[in-house]
Amino acid sequence: MTTMKTTTDTGGDVRLSGIGKTYGSFTAVHPLDLTVPQGSFFALLGASGCGKTTTLRMIAGLEEPTSGTVSLGEQDVTRLPPHKRPVNTVFQSYALFPHLDIFENVAFGLRRRGIRSVKKQVEEMLELVQLGEQARKKPHQLSGGQQQRVAVARALINHPKVLLLDEPLGALDLKLRRQMQLELKRIQTEVGITFIHVTHDQEEAMTMADTVAVMNAGRVEQLGPPTDLYENPRTTFVANFLGTSNLIEAEVDSRGGGDIVVKAGDCKLTLPEARCPAPVTAGGRLLVGVRPEKISLVHADDAGGIPAGRNRVTGRIAGSSFIGVSTQYVIDSPVCPELEVYAQNVDRDARLAPGAEVVLHWSPAHTFGLDAAQDIDAGVQDIGEEAA
Repeated sequence: MTTMKTTTDTGGDVRLSGIGKTYGSFTAVHPLDLTVPQGSFFALLGASGCGKTTTLRMIAGLEEPTSGTVSLGEQDVTRLPPHKRPVNTVFQSYALFPHLDIFENVAFGLRRRGIRSVKKQVEEMLELVQLGEQARKKPHQLSGGQQQRVAVARALINHPKVLLLDEPLGALDLKLRRQMQLELKRIQTEVGITFIHVTHDQEEAMTMADTVAVMNAGRVEQLGPPTDLYENPRTTFVANFLGTSNLIEAEVDSRGGGDIVVKAGDCKLTLPEARCPAPVTAGGRLLVGVRPEKISLVHADDAGGIPAGRNRVTGRIAGSSFIGVSTQYVIDSPVCPELEVYAQNVDRDARLAPGAEVVLHWSPAHTFGLDAAQDIDAGVQDIGEEAA
């Protein structure tokens, strides 16, 4: 097992202070302040052109910031060239040397620094990425996931304080990508150094990262643990980009006892005041949000069995998709034209088919509020990109 964990004791946080980047009249990254705690797994998540890769490249020294500073621990590295920063980068392309075997690919950085006795360090690193038995194979003899692990081992063997990962899993198929998400998280936990990971894949960011910064148009839209971003989005962009949200246009009816009651179409919905933007006043507009998996769906004939105190919306099933673990329904309702509901396939009701009259119900505690002045569709289409 590698002993790298002890090498980061004098590391420190990655701090971006007023860091920004412009290209002529175009602003790729608006000045931002960001701190990545030492030893954390941090993700920069966003769609094409949001500035996430530019931010990563400024940390690496591959882009010169137009404004602000980059610090690693107590060291200002803003003007240092890439090779003088205690940082290594893993790219989507792996960039392995095809003529060298796996052992020599991993040993390359040590040999370039004039270190002659590399066997122990390389073997430790190959064990860390679980490729000890592949040491004498050439890159083309390995799978995409194995090649990616070689690239990680090659970057880690130089004992960087920070490992930067630029869309590292983008070239892998879905099943292998999910396996590698768990592998990278395991490796980061074992070595204990700071990982900063750029991705456009929401699931990837939420699976691996301790903290996620959702970027949009060169700004950090929201920052926090994945669960907090998902459960408590502060903008429509985050609500729509990170998973799926049903956003219902509503008018504030009353408030009291820690709750807010709103009118949407012909029904009233309740949500916790703590999950609403301030200030909220009677007669004001609000976007009421609820995630599809939080909603229960029953046939209209069974509506009498819904417990009291639940938020209720009537509608008609417009479409359904069976995806194995769940069935995804689209509901046409007076309060919202296309409400989405994800129902686990445990006890499937054959009556829940397109055209059926249904009642949706969910706990008020699972409801959040957003400022209605925002674009209700922000973040919906901004997925499926490559580099930013």
